[in-house]
Amino acid sequence: MCWWHGFHRRRRTSPDPRLSGRMRATSVMAPAGAVAGTGMIGLSWAWSWWVYLPVFTWCALGLGLGWTFASVATRQVVSPARAGEASGVVLTALVTLGAIGPAAVAAAITSLTPETGPERAHDLILRAGGAVILAASALSLLVRRRLSARGA
Repeated sequence: MCWWHGFHRRRRTSPDPRLSGRMRATSVMAPAGAVAGTGMIGLSWAWSWWVYLPVFTWCALGLGLGWTFASVATRQVVSPARAGEASGVVLTALVTLGAIGPAAVAAAITSLTPETGPERAHDLILRAGGAVILAASALSLLVRRRLSARGA
């Protein structure tokens, strides 16, 4: 047997290497939200590009994991017959929030800028957004624990 076929035979018998195969989606989404929230708050204190870049990467990691596992969580909750429909609803909600979010942030920055200046306005928005994401992460863990305790 050549090395290539032996390698693939071993891979098929090993446990699923993907994160979605080893953990529940909510168990990934809540820490991902915590990573994104701390990253957003950290961005408000970044004073130079060499601080900003790793903090931005940290924030993007959290947002990317949360976005990815939203569809995985949907497939775990609904029946397979309705998974496509539910996934479409989730994707529509995420894209809609992605479109409304920047408009709301722009309106908030515009209203805060005359009073606080543009830098302070950006920092306040980043800190508020990070706090909202952290609170949503904690809430999702609490809801999951309650549902697990009920057996749902």
